[in-house]
Amino acid sequence: MSPHSSLLPIAAAGMALGFAFTLSPLTIVVALAFALVLRGIARMLPPDERWWFVRLFGLALVMRIAAIGALFLLSAHDSQGSGILFGDEAYALARSWRLRNVLLGIPQLKYDYMIAFEGYGRSSYLWVMTFLQVLVGPAPYGLRVLNAALFLGAVLLLFRVTRRAFGVFTAFAGSFVLLFLPTLFAWSISLLKESFYFVLTVTVLAAVVELTETTSRRTRVVCAAVVAGALLALRDLREGAVILTVSGIAAGLAGAYVLGRRSRLVVASAGLAALLAAVAAVPSLRSRALTLVGQAATASAGHVFTVGHGYKLLDEGFYVRPGAKPEFDLTPPDAARYIVRAAASYLVVPLPWQILTWGELTYLPEQIFWYALLILAPAGAIAAARRDRMVASLLMGYVLPTAAVVAMTTGNVGTLIRHRTLIVPFLVWVGAMGFASLLQRLLRRQEIAV
Repeated sequence: MSPHSSLLPIAAAGMALGFAFTLSPLTIVVALAFALVLRGIARMLPPDERWWFVRLFGLALVMRIAAIGALFLLSAHDSQGSGILFGDEAYALARSWRLRNVLLGIPQLKYDYMIAFEGYGRSSYLWVMTFLQVLVGPAPYGLRVLNAALFLGAVLLLFRVTRRAFGVFTAFAGSFVLLFLPTLFAWSISLLKESFYFVLTVTVLAAVVELTETTSRRTRVVCAAVVAGALLALRDLREGAVILTVSGIAAGLAGAYVLGRRSRLVVASAGLAALLAAVAAVPSLRSRALTLVGQAATASAGHVFTVGHGYKLLDEGFYVRPGAKPEFDLTPPDAARYIVRAAASYLVVPLPWQILTWGELTYLPEQIFWYALLILAPAGAIAAARRDRMVASLLMGYVLPTAAVVAMTTGNVGTLIRHRTLIVPFLVWVGAMGFASLLQRLLRRQEIAV
């Protein structure tokens, strides 16, 4: 064999890489960076786990790049400049290009300047999009690859945390669900801020877990700095993002402390019962609580009258006038019924017989998966708390504030589904733990029967 023949594959690979880099430099940089991160984490795993780990996450990235490539090939590029999955993407992409033109001194209309710097839709993710495109040029598909890598990076962090806390099976099962659940798959390759939001919230959680477990002062300082930096980036990413994240961490830490001893659980339960009794008995507290519930009910009623499939949480009389504000007319019995309906609707809407649109019909398999996750969650929460009380409490703590806010303020099925999906990446590990514990029970019964 000629020595030059062995150089042909290398030369061909180099040419292909150069061609791909010319088409989308951001894609190549992100893919190589992700490969290095994946390799670094894989080296810390045993050989049998490493085989599955690399192939699972490698397949997840390849499938996302293939989907982005298909979007490029199937989309018309004569109007919007790139293929669009969700309506908000077109606005975010066009605005990032307008900001890029400003930074590079490219002339544009006054209207473009107005859109570029308007208050609506302003976020830190928009500036990330802009600065990256200043460096590499317009990159509507490279940004999708970046979002995919950010999403996978967040799952990698959760894999490490849950593997150490709950074991190998739960870590792989939860990762598989998050990597290939259709809705999360679509969001991970979108030009929306979901992946950026996801990786920042997971970074806070992982840093807090490390902060509670390490004894190194240097590591604690680094983790605290990471938490502060992630919260700073979350500040203008989504309304209430910092409050929800901090509330989730606080609820998780409090839960871990309370569950540490049975006496603490008893005292906490008694304190909660006393607080509820005080709210019911003290007029000023009752009035304040009723006002808060009424404000949430007003927001929910507003959703009912928007375009789409609405659902009602209040008595029918509150929906006679579209502009009605229940916060001024709500009574304690009305508020109690509203809270119960909001909690129940958050868990079950849309029921299969309530489906009205083709979009809801295509979501039905994931809705059934959601029901399965809810069934597995109680057993999973108990098993997870026994394995690692801190991690289990933080995961559940992340779920509760977001679930409460969404349940109380939403009255549109599409909005509910979108916002409910925000808690799935944290709840799925508890469900996986529940599935693992039930599977162990079945195997033990079979062994006993044999």
